[in-house]
Amino acid sequence: MAPPVPLANGLKPPPAAALACVPGLEGGAAPRCVVPLPDGTVNDVYRVDTADGRFVLRVDGAAWRRPGVDREREALLHAAAADAGLAPRILRRCPPLGVLVTEYLPGTMWSPQDFTREPQLARLGERLARLHALAIPPVAPFDPLGLADAYLLAARRRRPAPEPAAVAQAEAVRGRLAAAVERVAAAGRPAALAHGDLIHTNLLQGARLWLLDFEYAQRADPLYDAGCVLAYYPAARGAIGALLAAAFPGRQVAAVELEAAAAVHRALGGLWHLARGEPAEPP
Repeated sequence: MAPPVPLANGLKPPPAAALACVPGLEGGAAPRCVVPLPDGTVNDVYRVDTADGRFVLRVDGAAWRRPGVDREREALLHAAAADAGLAPRILRRCPPLGVLVTEYLPGTMWSPQDFTREPQLARLGERLARLHALAIPPVAPFDPLGLADAYLLAARRRRPAPEPAAVAQAEAVRGRLAAAVERVAAAGRPAALAHGDLIHTNLLQGARLWLLDFEYAQRADPLYDAGCVLAYYPAARGAIGALLAAAFPGRQVAAVELEAAAAVHRALGGLWHLARGEPAEPP
């Protein structure tokens, strides 16, 4: 098997077995180019150029880096979004190797400032309205309390163990989470395919606005996507009305419901970091 092209700045290239999953490299050919792409701290992601074209290769990070991820759920929901023209097409999956290969889509990643601009949030809201209107593949409903318990269990099992004060604080957050979940559920909105992780590096502006990375997508109340934006980007508050108007046309969203959805995301985000052994500001 031909060795991979070295990456700039001494960065580690993807494993040879992972590269062999990319179209054009099955027979051991060397890639023309391998470029690391931004993907937070969960996975290792690369643009890979071969004789067959340009592709995105994702290699799973260690299990502790991705608490709460269900790869089968992700594949079903990502494929549904891709079929609707909202996400890049999945070309190959190799679960034993932790590999996902998708088409490469040219464009520019959003920045945090985009979440403060009404035209951008209206564009995102339109994309979310289409996503939320899709038929939902057969996956279990979103269970924020069960997820919180799983994060807490992972945190307690970590070595070295987290500080007792951090665990106590997290357990208090878990206790308050139930009230926020009930507030969102009280509106009785039908479940939808929700993206669940609308960080700016998961939004790509190209020929259209593309939604990337469905690791934390769920069968959930669609308001959780708006709550996610507000939880991740508090500066979006002044322009969030543009997103709501586009994502929920003709429907009113009560401020208390939106705040509750954001509170759920903030709580789960803090517990997620604790499960990874990382410090996090208490929500």
